[in-house]
Amino acid sequence: MATRLIARKFAEGFMFPEGPVFDRNENLYVVNLKGGCISRITPDGKVVKFVETGGAPNGATIRQNGHLVVADFGLRAILDISPSGKIQVIARQWQDKEFMGPNDLTFDPNGNLYFTDPEGSSLDNRVGAVYCLTREGKVLLLADGFAYPNGIAVSLDGETLYVAETFTGDIYQIFLNGNGTASTDRRVWARLGEGVWPDGIALAIDGQLFVACFQKGAVAVIAPNGSLVNYLPAGGAHPTNVAFGGVGNKQLYITETETNAVYVLDLGIEGQQLFG
Repeated sequence: MATRLIARKFAEGFMFPEGPVFDRNENLYVVNLKGGCISRITPDGKVVKFVETGGAPNGATIRQNGHLVVADFGLRAILDISPSGKIQVIARQWQDKEFMGPNDLTFDPNGNLYFTDPEGSSLDNRVGAVYCLTREGKVLLLADGFAYPNGIAVSLDGETLYVAETFTGDIYQIFLNGNGTASTDRRVWARLGEGVWPDGIALAIDGQLFVACFQKGAVAVIAPNGSLVNYLPAGGAHPTNVAFGGVGNKQLYITETETNAVYVLDLGIEGQQLFG
């Protein structure tokens, strides 16, 4: 991996693209936060509208059966979307409290779904939360008190959850029990600093974390020990999220909102699979 890497444009014409995720046929799904719809991009770069959610989809991941699972902050809900486009709400609240606006989400190896709920939180109003929708369908509060929790990823062994806190620039680790609960309180694992605005994140199998930095116009690379390795080009000023895909799962795809496009970096580093 070198600083001379070039971000190649892969597809364009989106409306605030976010939540990139690949299916088993190497189609890339991208949510259009300001368009209320989800696009599907074929391996050769052809873009088609897949489905409209009726809200503002923000993040996406995928199940083994090909169903997309989407965080829609406009609907304030978590959605399950079948390959045919059928939409089902699978979570809308914790206890009697409705979600504020889910942002991003990921599965652990046991089928538990973790997601961030940041809308309305800030440095002065730290009400952002992280929830788990267990494989049995129960919503659990995992952690709260965040200043805009955003990107989220689970380690390959399922024992560590990573959460990007946008307004502080901190990346947290939360250690998991495997049943949708945490074994300890969260800890700050890496610090990028205020004004960088870490957004979506993705893990490589070697433990490096790749972070879309919305205000930095770059993708940060963080080593397994939490130290900053490098900043990589993102294709534009406002990258929102990242996902591994392509041949050998060794390319990093970046959603970017200044140009409303998707870019790709040829990393040569294998990313973790995201199927739940």
